[in-house]
Amino acid sequence: MWKESLRVGVDIIDEQHKKLFEKTEELLRNLRDKGVDHKQECVEAILFLKQYAVRHFADEEAYQKSIRYKDFDAHKALHEGFVKTVLRQEEKMAASNFAEKDIKEFTGMLITWLLYHVAGIDQTIGKEVKKEPEPKAAAATGHREKVRGSARDVLHSLAGLETLSVVEKHSEAFHDSIVVEVGFTGGLSGYVAFAYPPAFVKNLVYAMTSFMPETIDELEISALFEVSNIVSAKICDRFAREDGLSGDITTPFLTKRMESHADERIALDTGIGIIEVDLAVDLH
Repeated sequence: MWKESLRVGVDIIDEQHKKLFEKTEELLRNLRDKGVDHKQECVEAILFLKQYAVRHFADEEAYQKSIRYKDFDAHKALHEGFVKTVLRQEEKMAASNFAEKDIKEFTGMLITWLLYHVAGIDQTIGKEVKKEPEPKAAAATGHREKVRGSARDVLHSLAGLETLSVVEKHSEAFHDSIVVEVGFTGGLSGYVAFAYPPAFVKNLVYAMTSFMPETIDELEISALFEVSNIVSAKICDRFAREDGLSGDITTPFLTKRMESHADERIALDTGIGIIEVDLAVDLH
């Protein structure tokens, strides 16, 4: 899972990131080994990852302070949110005596969060050191561009996908899609729903991990929840920056296929499959 392209250019941070990826890949490999019971190894890996992540976050935050990193508070909040999520997941796993389905759910979330955080967000640390100029404020865009741009940025970080185009007509079958919905709250109300065909799900997980899933289970669903969570947060952020509509997102959940209530239904060709997105927001 670790790639040299994930380096941010700070040795201590890069080495710790590499260790986190190596341990996560070990956890994933044990889960994929159907012939042997790796429960104890999985539990040990989870405990290691929890402790190591806390240590890494402390070191990363100390470095950010030393360079007066401008997004320190927001970055620290992401770390704190992730630790809270891990603690909730650990409590759930402990209650089930570390049932395989709960370990898979934890692993899917971990892989997606870690990849996006390192490949997307942490890259700004290196840019801060190089003092790259800040981008100009973006002009307001329509619903389609908010969805397409947000999904493109996330999928590029997670899977290296270079382009994401809106398509008007396509032959993709969506009757067996996995549909994840995320609600908007606050100044921005409504929802966004993502329809992920099974082939896209398997291709995405393979692009992220180099492991091709035989079936779609708790690991893949958990990864989709995290993908949907990150994309929805970016859409919400764009409404705040471009239209002055501040809001927040709710916890992702599985839902049935949306029918005709969305303001926009958008089909996106990702290069590894077409996904559909329904967006319904109240702009008043």
